Amino acid sequence: MKFTDKFTYITTSVVLMCIALVLVGGLFTLRSLSLKYHQQRMDAIINVIERQLDKGIEKHEFEVWLPDLLNASGVVRLQIKRSGKVLYQSYYESRHYYPKNRQLSYQYQLEKYPKISLHLDTRQPYDEIKFSMKPLAGISLAVLFSLTLLIFAIRWIKKQFKGAELLERRAKYLLQNNPTARIPYEGEWPKLASKALDVLTMELEQSKKERSYFDAHIRGQAFLDESTGLGNNLAFENRLDVVAMEQNVYSSALLLIKFSELDTLNHQLGTNTYQKMLMQITELLSAFVQRYDDRFHGRIDVSEFVIIIPQMSYQETEVAAKQLCKLLFQLQLPQPFVIDEFFHIGVVNFHYGAKTVSIMDDLNQALLVAVHQKSSGWFLADQQEKPVSLAKGTVRWRTLLENRLENNGLLLYSQKVVLADGIDELYCELLPRIKDSNQEIIAAAAFLPMAEKCGLHEKFDLQMLEKTLALLVSRGQSAIPVALNLSARILTDKSTHKWLMYELMQQPKYLRNNLVIEVSEDALTQNYFSLRTALNAVQKIGCKVAVDNVGKSIVNTEYILDFNIDYLKLHPGLVRDVNQRAANQIALQSLMASCLNSRTKIIAVGIENSDEWDCLLKLGIYAGQGHYFAAAQPTGF
Repeated sequence: MKFTDKFTYITTSVVLMCIALVLVGGLFTLRSLSLKYHQQRMDAIINVIERQLDKGIEKHEFEVWLPDLLNASGVVRLQIKRSGKVLYQSYYESRHYYPKNRQLSYQYQLEKYPKISLHLDTRQPYDEIKFSMKPLAGISLAVLFSLTLLIFAIRWIKKQFKGAELLERRAKYLLQNNPTARIPYEGEWPKLASKALDVLTMELEQSKKERSYFDAHIRGQAFLDESTGLGNNLAFENRLDVVAMEQNVYSSALLLIKFSELDTLNHQLGTNTYQKMLMQITELLSAFVQRYDDRFHGRIDVSEFVIIIPQMSYQETEVAAKQLCKLLFQLQLPQPFVIDEFFHIGVVNFHYGAKTVSIMDDLNQALLVAVHQKSSGWFLADQQEKPVSLAKGTVRWRTLLENRLENNGLLLYSQKVVLADGIDELYCELLPRIKDSNQEIIAAAAFLPMAEKCGLHEKFDLQMLEKTLALLVSRGQSAIPVALNLSARILTDKSTHKWLMYELMQQPKYLRNNLVIEVSEDALTQNYFSLRTALNAVQKIGCKVAVDNVGKSIVNTEYILDFNIDYLKLHPGLVRDVNQRAANQIALQSLMASCLNSRTKIIAVGIENSDEWDCLLKLGIYAGQGHYFAAAQPTGF
């Protein structure tokens, strides 16, 4: 109940109760006064009788005047007793019978005649008076006037307290982290409290932004190159370790670009020209990698840049190297430098399980070969093994994917997320898989990029969502929650999101509470406002929201509070060998500090050994996921 309704209800109740008490009190007071007056009349009659007895008046003389006196005084019966014997008894019921239960009885002992007692039965005071509205007009008008004043008072109170209700509503939205709370309502009261709330809201928003900027600055100092804003050598090592050890990534490309004359340009033409050249190189490399998913590009030395492109076959790596070389020939160099001898590219294609030391050796050798060619160009190290799954052409991939969609061939595997105690499960993440023509299992990292190219990614998401809901229903209420990763497209498309909300609303509340929707950090930052609306709607019906791949790139963490995220899932690059990398620990502590004023819990992903897990526990991690606990297992759906 709102404050105004409570205040109005209490005020109305008190006023009406006061009116009722006044009326009831007046009624009892009037009755008491009338009975007291009646008692005095009876006392006067007894005194008259006693004085007449003193004069020695005979009985027949009493009967001349006494009946009229008693009848006029409302006396129904007179009884005189001496020592318990009735000497005289007379009834004065004029023309009608008066009920006994409505009579008042009085008994008197005569002072001068102790043995004589008188008993009187009388009518009720005002018994024969018939009340009409005219005598009650004054009280009625007073009551009506009081009620009229009460109505006007209530209307005035509601009008005055409407501003307080608006202020209370905004305060409630602030506590719920509702973005509409930032805008004050017109007519808020008290005005000073409204202004104070505006100031505090602005300061809170500013502090959140500063905290997010500070967090991004801390991680940027650890993983970003100051001059270009690209990833530095430490970030490159983290990403290379993850890609090389990710069993779902079959084959990847690694390109090392060395600008041999960049140092010379700096010494000859000065810092300004050097910085402009760096920005031009950075823009060209950023434009080149935009076409690839989950890529990485950074600056690992003064004149060396690197690019990692996962899930790329040997043939595709060769094409990418040619395209990059062609793009770099567009660099605009100042005189007297020429593009023909300005850059050299070493390229290597490596498979899952390859040692990073071996990869870097092959890469450096390829770069040396490119440098020895005496002109700007590239060289790709020879590679013998070629994963079969990536050797398929686009047509064969489309045929395979469409066949799996038509035959409901999407398989669900699950991997548990374990709490800090190492025993209890927080939830299990569902991972999509399909089988190829040879009945070999293909991971999502292999077939989903091809599904994206073929325009089938959304259909796979919808089929996975249907299977997830069916799995939740089959497991029942006591099962642990499950999580599935959805693309930004399925959440931001209005028709698809409407279908998703309809499907979820058809399920019982406990089932919705057991569902965690995961979205990648990249997708969230690129579709910030549209995803905020979609995820807010999902949370309102009981589902939880998690953001994965956190820390893969340096972005503002303002979304943690803005989206009211439930779980943050760290990118494996931050977790791999975290016990040996102080910079990763600092970045993780910075992320945890960003979650202090929220309900967000941090989950480490990609844990491979006990050393990593022990270090993460010391840092205060909430839960963990990785092969250290369990590998992905089929669910049967």
